[in-house]
Amino acid sequence: MESLHRRWQLLLVAIVFCLCHVESKPSQVERIINGQNARPKQFPYQVIYDIEINKHWITMCGGTIIGKRTILTAAHCLDGTRGEIQRIKIYLGAVDKSNSTETGQQIVIVEAGSYVIHEEWDLCEIINDIALIKLPTDLEFNQYIQPAKLPEPKSLHADTNAIVSGWGLVNGHTSTQHLQYASVKTISNKLCESLKDSNKKFYSHWLCVAPSKSVTCSGDSGGPLVEKNSDGSSTVIGIVSFGVEGCPINTLRFFTRVSYFLTWIAQHSNEP
Repeated sequence: MESLHRRWQLLLVAIVFCLCHVESKPSQVERIINGQNARPKQFPYQVIYDIEINKHWITMCGGTIIGKRTILTAAHCLDGTRGEIQRIKIYLGAVDKSNSTETGQQIVIVEAGSYVIHEEWDLCEIINDIALIKLPTDLEFNQYIQPAKLPEPKSLHADTNAIVSGWGLVNGHTSTQHLQYASVKTISNKLCESLKDSNKKFYSHWLCVAPSKSVTCSGDSGGPLVEKNSDGSSTVIGIVSFGVEGCPINTLRFFTRVSYFLTWIAQHSNEP
């Protein structure tokens, strides 16, 4: 199973390199390096999901609960697998994904076709990297499972202290079953554009995090970048999208800016 997963990741990277000729290839399945162990109930909006292809389950990406029936994630997590995904297994309320008896952990399985990818998603340009997974029934919210708030329209969230979270590689090659998180800081579009290391066009719906020792890397994709609110709640401001291949520390990481897509989310969410 693990070897199948690695082959699938390498295939995605190869497709981007060969067809798009991007200078900084997106690390298609992002995970956090130099993160910290999360505590139960610390990130109740966080999910991770597996996809079933040819009767094999492959751990794919993270996501964010934004409603009783809607999970926010990245388009690139589900694109390229359309027509092949048989089911999606979503882990909610989890910290230790491997512990099926973990207090608060729930699993929801949805059938193929229970998701929508932005119709203008472009793998080569890495634009409109957003998707929604639609749940068939309402989630029952509790201390372990809660939605994140959506941001205000047109909010830019520059120079914002934020938190990114997800499962996976913790030092570039070692995976973990324990949810990781890291504190990061966003930067302005102007600064991000000046720091990027290629001539690739910069898009305003990208949201950038300042280079630091804590970086997302290969399975965190689709996961949340959140801002903590004074009342203790969290607002999801970004979706883990792409970065430099190999996940070197002190490099820019790019997120999908959620405030840019609020109308699209409202039109395609599965809320009653």
